[in-house]
Amino acid sequence: MRFRLAGIVAGVALLVTLTTGTANASKGAYFGTAVEMAPGENSYDALRQLEHAVGRHFHILRLYRSLNDVTFTGAGPEAMHARGLPMYLNVSSAISKRCVSWRSVANGRYNRYLRSIAKKVKRYHYRVYFSWNHEMQGTCNTGTARDYRASYKRVRRAFRRRHVRNAVWVWTVAAGNFNHNPRRAAKYLPKHVDLIGVDGYNRSGEWRSVREIFGAAHRFASRRHIRLFVGEIGCAEDGSDPDAKGRWIANAFDTFKTWNVAAVLWANVDRSEGNYRVDTSSAALSAYRQAGGMRFYGR
Repeated sequence: MRFRLAGIVAGVALLVTLTTGTANASKGAYFGTAVEMAPGENSYDALRQLEHAVGRHFHILRLYRSLNDVTFTGAGPEAMHARGLPMYLNVSSAISKRCVSWRSVANGRYNRYLRSIAKKVKRYHYRVYFSWNHEMQGTCNTGTARDYRASYKRVRRAFRRRHVRNAVWVWTVAAGNFNHNPRRAAKYLPKHVDLIGVDGYNRSGEWRSVREIFGAAHRFASRRHIRLFVGEIGCAEDGSDPDAKGRWIANAFDTFKTWNVAAVLWANVDRSEGNYRVDTSSAALSAYRQAGGMRFYGR
């Protein structure tokens, strides 16, 4: 479920305040996406094409970085900053593509990188939804749950010491981990988080309902009185029913409205396990356009 930044983008719409308290208020949800660039295309061009197809702008951009590679440069991020819009920044416990242990992060070995990250987040000025080592049970799983929590605490300390006030802390878990063993997932839960994040997909050959994929995450967040943040979502086509994906998309956004989620970021990408683009069929695109027109996703 991890998408590296080689042109992952999303975009546009309201100016945002910087307090995390406001971030959790019930003002509707951010309508976000992630797009892939075609050869010779930059991330902003890809975004604009999707916006034209959907008939509206997006609110939020999703980025994946490693400890030594946190930047807000590139056509997409720079456009977001110019518009005064937030980022969704996921930083893995890694140096380039090499995972490093949570214990080493907790022990301060990578403090200089953490200081740099905190500084760049602060300089972005607008809200940054920040996730430390998202999907930690599968992505750079380099220690115990206790090690993860300790590394998370170290990251937060770096932000606190640099007086970073525009970060909103999103603790992000794969939907499957919530479904299969929520008690084990809970062991990784830090003491202080602002939002519960979840990544989930309806893959080709593994058709599941929205509630089957995300219901456990919703229950997990609700029991802790924390809003759910859907940071990755996608649906493949059902070869036997050309309208199935459209119905699934409509149901997803209706369901998330009922759950009062904080954001929904669609993964508009084509992967080996499924083509998640919203324009794979007229039914899918129509449903996504209608979702984008819902007042709840206008903030």
